[in-house]
Amino acid sequence: MKRIILFFAFCLTLAGCMMGPNYKRTTLPAQEEYLNKSSWVNAQDSIVNLKWFSLFQDSTLIRLIRTGLRNNLDLKIAIARVEQSRALYGMSKADLFPALGYNVKAGPTNQSDLIGFGKVPTTWNYQVLGNVSWELDVWGKIRRSNRAALNQVLAANEAQHAIQSTLVSDIAGLYFQLRDLDNRIDIAKNTLKSRQEYYNKMKERFDGGDISELDLLQSEQQLREAQASIPSFERQLAITEHTLNVVLGQPTQSIERGYKNLDQPESPIIPTGLPSQLLTHRPDIRLAEYNYIAETERIGVAQALRLPSFSLTGFLGVASNDLSTITTSNAITTSLIGTALGPIFNFGKNLRRVESQKKATEIAFSQYQKSYLVALAEVENALVAIQTYRTELSARQQQYLAAQKNLALSKERYDAGYTSYLEVLIAESNMFNAALATSAIKAQQLNATVTLYRALGGGWE
Repeated sequence: MKRIILFFAFCLTLAGCMMGPNYKRTTLPAQEEYLNKSSWVNAQDSIVNLKWFSLFQDSTLIRLIRTGLRNNLDLKIAIARVEQSRALYGMSKADLFPALGYNVKAGPTNQSDLIGFGKVPTTWNYQVLGNVSWELDVWGKIRRSNRAALNQVLAANEAQHAIQSTLVSDIAGLYFQLRDLDNRIDIAKNTLKSRQEYYNKMKERFDGGDISELDLLQSEQQLREAQASIPSFERQLAITEHTLNVVLGQPTQSIERGYKNLDQPESPIIPTGLPSQLLTHRPDIRLAEYNYIAETERIGVAQALRLPSFSLTGFLGVASNDLSTITTSNAITTSLIGTALGPIFNFGKNLRRVESQKKATEIAFSQYQKSYLVALAEVENALVAIQTYRTELSARQQQYLAAQKNLALSKERYDAGYTSYLEVLIAESNMFNAALATSAIKAQQLNATVTLYRALGGGWE
């Protein structure tokens, strides 16, 4: 027993060792400010001070987002994965402690007594034993595994946050697209009504011999163009509505409508903060970093597998050939064994395992770097989009007003006989296209604001 105690003390002395490197955050190259910053954003404020429900003023959209956060299946899967990773972490922590068990046994001393020609066993053996086995974490293998498992829990949690962020962004984007298609259908129907009325006038004039058949056919061509655009937009609307239902985690049904896109209140100013804040605000960057930390910890695990492992196994209980004496002191039996088990030669397998893990860590670091660079680009793209869509929308709205006046004047000129119907055709097409373009740009402008908020790592909880 004294030797076992010495063996145990020796192992505990070595247990202060931990193989492998400790994680140290690498400073990533960062710019001091965003290239496309604007006077309407506050670079010093933090995105965490702006809650997602402050981003939207449409109560219908807010209800849809809450429905998605409650029902979306991808989000439910992510939440389940968080719970799964926590359970795995709990399993890993248990390896640090002794494993306790029991063994109850009764049977003949000579097993041959049970086989052959009905012999009756002459001697029985009874045992009630409690057993213990404990691998001593001498080289930090188990502790490194625990740290890796913990960082996988944190990574799974950030994956859930990333899905939440994408989910809310997707719901808002699909909703704005839905309202854009609603508006396009209205534009097409109003255009169809206007062209139908003008075509009827053209038909009367043709019947009276005042215009050529060519002019009538050109008018009908414009009429059919508007007529054909309606089912096209309705098809896109149905597909968008079905897609949004899937994202909301509900069966196919009509989506409730709120504000039209052109009536959406102005979103609040979104503080961009500094580029370096993306490291702490973006869940996908934090996810990549936790994966990198976990891979770093696994280097120590791989290195520890090249060294001997030390363990203690033993049992304490009672054993007797007579059931009546099993509770006496003479029946008590104990055992405690210290074991050292290690590799000698396995053709470089353990060395290659270490090299493989180091490369896995390098890959994780590169993915961490890439996630940061992608985040920077997404913020810059969103800033550019907001600025340019704002200018483009203003120009499109002015273009539509000009096209509207141009069409009215062209019709007057044609009716008075000062120009050909070609001028009216061009004016008709220009106004229709300008109206559709204005609707599309407004939806993209609204979506760009949501994209910026997501790109900056805004919270969606």
